[in-house]
Amino acid sequence: MGFYFRKSINLGLFRINISKSGIGISFGIKGCRISVDPKGKTTLNAGKGGLHYTKTLKKSSNKKK
Repeated sequence: MGFYFRKSINLGLFRINISKSGIGISFGIKGCRISVDPKGKTTLNAGKGGLHYTKTLKKSSNKKK
């Protein structure tokens, strides 16, 4: 099992997410959020109870050549 570091700071509708790979931000209310991770990937997350939906809206633009 691997260990990881993650810390979230709530600022009302915004949340700043700090992890080993960098700083990300998410916006929304409980049950529906749009997130941008440190690599630039944008994701929509929605759900309540045991049913959740995740959709990648924009993949990161960092492409290895």
